[in-house]
Amino acid sequence: MPQANEDPVLEQALRDLAWYERIMRRSRRWAAVTELTALATGAGAVVAAGIQAPAAVTASIAGTTLFVGGFRQLFHHAERHVQAAEAWSRLRLAIQRYTLVAEADRSDDNRQRLLEEVEAVADTELQSWATSRRLAQPPPGGQALP
Repeated sequence: MPQANEDPVLEQALRDLAWYERIMRRSRRWAAVTELTALATGAGAVVAAGIQAPAAVTASIAGTTLFVGGFRQLFHHAERHVQAAEAWSRLRLAIQRYTLVAEADRSDDNRQRLLEEVEAVADTELQSWATSRRLAQPPPGGQALP
């Protein structure tokens, strides 16, 4: 039986888990920053217009709001956070199930189940990405409808 540091399936699962955790945290931070910036600039534009600030100030704030909205639509950080959290959770549970079996008792069947879960998570991620890319592209031969 392989030792913990000689178990390539477990090592791959742990690398994937760490990667999804990094993506999950980074996406959560970006989502929070973009949402708070959108709220602040949206409110700022209303206040600037209400107090009759110079047009350049109001337009700059409104332009920033528009930019943040486009940034949000382009990068989908909130959705990416959810997808990474789902993948992280699935992998964490699979690794936990695997490591609850004593090293000496881990069989090829246990390793195969862990490998299948690692591959299923990666496949789900790929399918989600491909679907989101297809939805973002205009239909062939024409423009996307509003």
